[in-house]
Amino acid sequence: MQVIGCSFDTPAKNAKFKSHEKFKFALWSDVERELALYYGAAKKKSQSNASRITVILDPAGTWRYWYSTFQIGFDMYNHPKTILEDLTALLSK
Repeated sequence: MQVIGCSFDTPAKNAKFKSHEKFKFALWSDVERELALYYGAAKKKSQSNASRITVILDPAGTWRYWYSTFQIGFDMYNHPKTILEDLTALLSK
């Protein structure tokens, strides 16, 4: 399993943020908004901020789950709990 974060920030800004937060996962820069447009975190390339979403791909790279902040919220308890439950179900198949 791999966790990747992504934002519109530059690689330098993301590196500083990753270090400050002590993230142990990759933090990608999507300054051109290509990933955001593909996965639905942005509706247009000129958007200044990405919507908070989580996408789960299976080992073959197939899009299995998509969550927005509007679906399950993005608080520090319910969002990760829902994702972990769905990951557990996916991995047990």
